[in-house]
Amino acid sequence: MEGRWHKIRLGLCNAYLIEGSRGAVLVDAGPKHCEKFLFRYLARQGMAPTDIKLVVVTHAHFDHVGGLQTITEVCGCPVAIHPVEGDLVRCGRVVFPPGINWFGKTASSLGRAFGGRAFGGRLFQFPAADPDILVSEEMSLEDFGVSGKIVPTPGHTPGSLSVLLPDGAGFVGDSAANYLPGRLGPILPPFADDVGQLLESWNRILLGGARLICPGHGRPFHAELLRREMKRFHAALCPQTAYTGSAVKI
Repeated sequence: MEGRWHKIRLGLCNAYLIEGSRGAVLVDAGPKHCEKFLFRYLARQGMAPTDIKLVVVTHAHFDHVGGLQTITEVCGCPVAIHPVEGDLVRCGRVVFPPGINWFGKTASSLGRAFGGRAFGGRLFQFPAADPDILVSEEMSLEDFGVSGKIVPTPGHTPGSLSVLLPDGAGFVGDSAANYLPGRLGPILPPFADDVGQLLESWNRILLGGARLICPGHGRPFHAELLRREMKRFHAALCPQTAYTGSAVKI
């Protein structure tokens, strides 16, 4: 059914499958060894791997690209990614982003300290893959049968991307998170290269018409929660400037 989308749990990460008129677009590929869950899900839906016509990578962290090489090989489809993230995928480089809260700072420090040595360096490593489509500005998905667009949303990483659909669904990777139950948040992800850019990207997502935020980790949540958090952080970072809902300048 065109326009329908599915949330698929692939290990630590959510992937999203968007059905289109000529197949489907997959957002993110999960960690390595979890691609089998995707293929099982497709079989239950009566779909074949070759029904996936494009994989959009929101960013090149190991838990979002570990299954990319296998998935694209089986599906025979291209990969769309930002050029900065594409360089990391092409060489299979593992990066640990800086933390912005106590959990993120602890996890990032442990990852950098032990990630390269754990299990002989294999714990976080992922197979390299060759990107096909480099996205540095808004890109329509109409050529792949999906009414929607890819939008650059830097902040979590320099080359983070999101996918926005006309029905208001926004697939944002790790630009937002929803780990805790009961809508308690935190909406701000525990890792980000640039919090100021991240808030600007939140604004871009909202101005793009997103009404339901579908994160890479946790359950989808109403966009009003993202707007609330953006207003709160704007007040903390720019107390002298009233929040108007327009672009956040940090």
